[in-house]
Amino acid sequence: MLIAVPLNDRNFQEGLKVCQEAGADIVELRVDMFEKPDIKHIKNLIEEVHKAGLKTILTIRSEKEGGKHIENREELFRELSPISDYTDIELSSQDIIPVVRQAVKSSGKKLIISYHNFEMTPSDWILREIFREAKRWGADIVKVATRANSYQDVARLLCVGHQEEGEKILICMGKMGSISRLAGFAFGSVISYAFVDEAVAEGQIHLREMVKLRSFFYG
Repeated sequence: MLIAVPLNDRNFQEGLKVCQEAGADIVELRVDMFEKPDIKHIKNLIEEVHKAGLKTILTIRSEKEGGKHIENREELFRELSPISDYTDIELSSQDIIPVVRQAVKSSGKKLIISYHNFEMTPSDWILREIFREAKRWGADIVKVATRANSYQDVARLLCVGHQEEGEKILICMGKMGSISRLAGFAFGSVISYAFVDEAVAEGQIHLREMVKLRSFFYG
């Protein structure tokens, strides 16, 4: 039951300090939101996180799934994935998944293959196929993040995810989906995401509150 906090490179040290003091487990480096997306700069930030005793997720989100265009995206994945504990690549980025997978697996790190739907939660059979396809591409962890337009959407994603073998991250975005960020742990979700400054996705819970709730419900 790990809590990750997405950070960009603006006020990074301040954000990292809050993560360390408030009880986060992982810092997600959202490189697609960085002002300076170059290898040496990001490598230094990854090393800072590790020195602080936290793990890292390297994420360079594609434009089609909520990120922005990064010219040297493939190079960044290839050079930085070997030093990050986790690397997140979208299922829709199948043109570079083999390159990213090789960089991650050859270094003994973990590959997160993710799917995002900002409008709805697909039907159960589509969700199951997303899990299966991500596994076929070599995911160590399958991340499925969908928008919940009802509490039934939350229940469906959590129940379908619970039935899937292997490690997974289950998140429903939106106000109704906020509960999934805590309840997901009970359904096998291994990582949830919180924020320290500004929410990256609707429904995220502040890190300090998230840590309190995790302790209250899960001990």
